[in-house]
Amino acid sequence: MENIKDLLEKFISKNRINKADEGDVIKDNWEKIAGDLAKGTKPFKYDKKKLFIYAENSVIMSEITYKKRVLKSRINAYFKKETVKEIIARLRQ
Repeated sequence: MENIKDLLEKFISKNRINKADEGDVIKDNWEKIAGDLAKGTKPFKYDKKKLFIYAENSVIMSEITYKKRVLKSRINAYFKKETVKEIIARLRQ
């Protein structure tokens, strides 16, 4: 029979309670990850390897659209694995 500590550790590990969500890590470290592309942008959602980003204006939106590959590479390099497959930019209303 297992003790309560072992059962709790298994539950936490199985349900990934102790691990930070990649989306939260991206949001918390956005300036470090995105570098010069972080100015005027803000990640707002991460779901199924898709990262959604707000752009402050249409100029920044165009830049993000143009540099999606670079940004995706920076994010994946930060995590040392494929974390983001697609970046979707939205104009902040």
